[in-house]
Amino acid sequence: MRPNFRALASAAALAAGALTLALAPNGAMAAPAPSGAAALPDIPAPWRTAPDVGALLKQDRVLGPADAPVSVVVWSDPECPYCKQFAGVPDAAIARANGRANLALRMLPLPFHGAAAVIAGMAALCVADQGGTQAYYKFVNAYFAQTGGNGRGLPGEAQRGRAAVVDVATAAGAADGKAVEACTRSKDTLDRLVAEGDAAERATVQGTPAVAVRNNVTGETILVDGAIDGDTLDAAIALMAARSNRQAPPPPGYSR
Repeated sequence: MRPNFRALASAAALAAGALTLALAPNGAMAAPAPSGAAALPDIPAPWRTAPDVGALLKQDRVLGPADAPVSVVVWSDPECPYCKQFAGVPDAAIARANGRANLALRMLPLPFHGAAAVIAGMAALCVADQGGTQAYYKFVNAYFAQTGGNGRGLPGEAQRGRAAVVDVATAAGAADGKAVEACTRSKDTLDRLVAEGDAAERATVQGTPAVAVRNNVTGETILVDGAIDGDTLDAAIALMAARSNRQAPPPPGYSR
């Protein structure tokens, strides 16, 4: 039976600085394409079809035009070495898309990366609260540049705890370090982190990084589990922009 992300995260001991977050794919089968549909460009490897990830969340920190025809949604674990490798790639792809796509980078700390991943994920949301979208992406990229990865956290974090993360947060644009520290212990922050995990579960994410590319006209979504290069992401954005021959959202549950 698939573990429930929300139940596991909500039951975790936030006061102890560690949360147990888990997810697994739901194995849902994609519905067949409607008969008589016009031919569309094929979806190449390494991409797979996925359930519609839906419109961007209210809490998403969005780079690029809000009304872009394509959205790139990335789930990332701050302590994941492959996410560290992938850092900055989606941001650069959005810059090259010339208004055709936007980006939402979501936090998904995995259980085996321990407290360091959870604290960093929550801190990223807290930085966004104070400094906005640009500060959020600056924090995430700075954290990846400095962390030892695989749960080791930042240099000095084992001795200084959250203070090491707060230093990166304030350098990224959060003006009030004490507020950031308190925010990383807040149930509201936990609830927002869980919402991003819930969305990953619905999208059948199997690990981090996970990258979904959505056509915002049709809701059609493709997804890849793992780090990719910029050329692969650029091609996926162009592909999904080209797959817009339907003029209305698909029926509920439809995925091509």
